[in-house]
Amino acid sequence: MVMLYHSPLFEHIRTYLLNVSQHETIFLFVPYIHADVLAKLLNGIENSIVIVTTWEPTDLLSGASDISVYPYCQARGITLYVSEMMHLKVYSIGLNSAILATGNISYRGLMPKGNYEAAVYIEHLTNEDRLFFNTIQKNARLVDDDMYLKLKDWVRLNVIGVPKLPTLKDMIPPLSREDFLVSALPMTYSVDVLVAGYGMIRAGQDPSDNSEVAACIFHDLANYSIPLGLSDDEFRRELSNRFFAHPFICKMDEFIAPEAYFGRIKEWIQNNCTDVPVPSRRELTGNVQVLLEWFVSLGNGRYVVDIPGARSQRISKVTHID
Repeated sequence: MVMLYHSPLFEHIRTYLLNVSQHETIFLFVPYIHADVLAKLLNGIENSIVIVTTWEPTDLLSGASDISVYPYCQARGITLYVSEMMHLKVYSIGLNSAILATGNISYRGLMPKGNYEAAVYIEHLTNEDRLFFNTIQKNARLVDDDMYLKLKDWVRLNVIGVPKLPTLKDMIPPLSREDFLVSALPMTYSVDVLVAGYGMIRAGQDPSDNSEVAACIFHDLANYSIPLGLSDDEFRRELSNRFFAHPFICKMDEFIAPEAYFGRIKEWIQNNCTDVPVPSRRELTGNVQVLLEWFVSLGNGRYVVDIPGARSQRISKVTHID
């Protein structure tokens, strides 16, 4: 079903977002966001929320973008990313459905007496759509305190004007594969489940009846930039190559020399990840469980996991493979 909405868009979009189920994540891909309008839009919504926006210095200086969005997101526990390539405006529940709009999250974009705007409700996003949005998030830069303070100070010092305005790339280093974010780790609990889900997508179906499993599958396909249309064998080979080529995994492979226990791996990830705030070791338990499974399943016999004595799980490198 496709439904066209006309300005003002605020109530249409808010009504849509209020229909979110308890465990679904809200995704907002919107380039220009004002914190006060965002607060009104999300008032009373306690779900997990991911926002991808843009913070070009020229827009921050002009007020088109609002740097106070970050402290609002921090207070609400909202994950905020920035991308210099953002232009679309998409409001989505779980990347299952979406409102595609012309309006930004601003008074002129959503509120009465604002611009002439329109929006289209899309009842069902395709698998290709979900991969598209997952890729946007993957390639965006996670906002942290350092980025926020640097841009905030720049705006404060340049309110009068500067002869040549920089771009976001000039001020903030681009996303690097050396930025070891926990979100760069695999999420699907089993490689076999991922292969099966990929096969379902290839057949034009949803990858899983479980929405959380489906979200993990889409995350991993985007994370490792796996193209669609491969056979199962081709997919496994491509996944293995890209998994073991990832800098985070390469560093972890060096850490397993020749073995590493479960708790030590959690400690290593905590000490090496660049997430802000740094996740607790308890929060990393699921990530490590998935990692061990992937190392063994994709390692072609090079790794083995056991539980020696009464101790925790241990992953070891196999020195001789028949």
